[in-house]
Order: sequence, then C-alpha cells, then structure tokens
Amino acid sequence: MRYLPDHQTRLHGAKHPFVAGVLFILAALFLASCESTGGKYGPGAGVFDTVIVDAGHGGGDQGAKSCHGAPEKALTLDTARRLASVLREHGLHVIETRKGDYAVPLCNRTAISNRSGRAIFVSVHYNWVKRSGPHGIEIYYHDTRSARLAANILKETLGAYHTSNRGIKSRGLYVLRNNQKPAVLCELGFISSPGENRSIQSPVMRQHLAELVAAGILAERAGRLP
Repeated sequence: MRYLPDHQTRLHGAKHPFVAGVLFILAALFLASCESTGGKYGPGAGVFDTVIVDAGHGGGDQGAKSCHGAPEKALTLDTARRLASVLREHGLHVIETRKGDYAVPLCNRTAISNRSGRAIFVSVHYNWVKRSGPHGIEIYYHDTRSARLAANILKETLGAYHTSNRGIKSRGLYVLRNNQKPAVLCELGFISSPGENRSIQSPVMRQHLAELVAAGILAERAGRLP
C-alpha cells in the first residue's frame, strides 16, 4: 500500500475525512483479496492428491537431440520416473503417462489427466535451440490456476545447478490448453548448451531435479506463495 507524506495525509484527511476512510477500506479489501486468491499468481491449484507425471516425447518421437549423450525422450522418461517415485514417498497418488520408450499421443496424455479426480498435471521436458548459448529453466502454464504451481516449481528447480531464471510463461501448448486440471510443462534446462547438457546427462543431477520439482509440487499443495 502506498502511503502519502505526512503533510498530504493531514491535508486530505482534514478536508475529506469520509473519502479518506472509504479509500482505506477499499485498499484493505483489495489486499485481502490478493491474499485469498494467491496474489499475482492467481488462485492456485487448489486441493489435489493425485499428480499426473508426463514424460515428454517417446517412441519414434525422440524430442530434442542433445549436443552429446542421450536424447530428450530418454532424459525426460528417467526424470519423470524419478519424480513419480519421490512423490509416492510423500504419499501422493501418481499416474504416469508413459513408463517406457513408446509413443503416447498428446490427446491421450490430456485424457488421462481429465478423467482423474483431484489432480494436477506436470510434464517434464528439456529445452533445445540451434545455438549453444541459451540456457536456463522455464516453466509453462496456460490458465491462472496453474501459475502459482509453475512459480513454486521454478523457485525450487533454480537451485539445481548454476543456470538462468527464464521465468514462468503462459503458452497455449496442447497438453496445457486441453487440460481441465491445473497443468504445467517444465523445461528443466537446455541440452543444446554444452554446460547444461553435461549436468543433465548425469543421473545424479536428474535425481536432484526430480526432487526439486517434487518440492515445488509439495509447496503448491501446502498453499505457498512463491
């Protein structure tokens, strides 16, 4: 809340006490509304006890080709399976859209989510561009319910390794815009960047990333404001 300097407060309060009182009440109501709806991140994902863990790509769709080592489809599957295991250890019900190297149509991935009960959808990906310079972690969401979930996951995963914060971004990606549940797509680093790819190719790092994504999910479940 922005406060006026003392002399302006005295002036306006003296001449317009009723107006000042109304403005104070409106400001208090606005702040209370922000707190109850999650502020700039929207209302949040709400109550959930199920997480749909989606490993990007698979089968004939290898996703991005890393500058060295395993392709994206193998990295996302490994990370997603680790994430599912961590979430189960914390008592959450987990549904995996794929558990092996096979193709799952995008419409099937969202259908799994849409027929679930109190659930959220978390898709695991790694990024790629033609140039080797870009790096960082970014989380995509589509509707306002998913923004705080995206922000909570981003806050945790930025501690995985030395990288850039590319923020949370609203995008109309298929698995997000066709999802009836709060849904995010996590780009956990660039496998086109030699430095980040070196980290991501390590099973130890993928376990660390899985644990941090899980920490963001648990923070969202607890209603944390990032």
